[in-house]
Amino acid sequence: MNHENMTANDYLNLLVNDIHSTVLSTMGSDNRPKSRIIDMMLAKDGKLYFLTANFKPFYTQLQADPAVSITGRHGTDTMSSYAITVEGDVREIGTTYLADIMDQNPYMKELYPTPEKKATLSVFEVYQGTVAIFDLSVTPPYQAAFQLGN
Repeated sequence: MNHENMTANDYLNLLVNDIHSTVLSTMGSDNRPKSRIIDMMLAKDGKLYFLTANFKPFYTQLQADPAVSITGRHGTDTMSSYAITVEGDVREIGTTYLADIMDQNPYMKELYPTPEKKATLSVFEVYQGTVAIFDLSVTPPYQAAFQLGN
């Protein structure tokens, strides 16, 4: 990985394509952090996309407070890995990109096989914040942060 030539969008693509399953944290109604594993589905035009079903507590938390922290790690052990963290604000964009997400992630069609189940899904966009990389697989370790959005 040649970090010197990489952009925020390159790191978002690594998060989607190489890491995919991340830890995403929100704030609950009890003002305590809530974390879960969630797949990053799409990176496009400097934004990051994921989805959830509208009946889950996760959906309610995103509606109440748009701030999120997302972290993913790639590698087999500490010294051969890199981590990418995105911190920012999300907004619900409904079914925009849902067809693309389903096509790029065929397992979603197994999880939501019927039109009724698929209708519960809503796409969220991380539209502003920061993306940070911490790479321990190189010497010296590489660390950088980039702005997302405005």
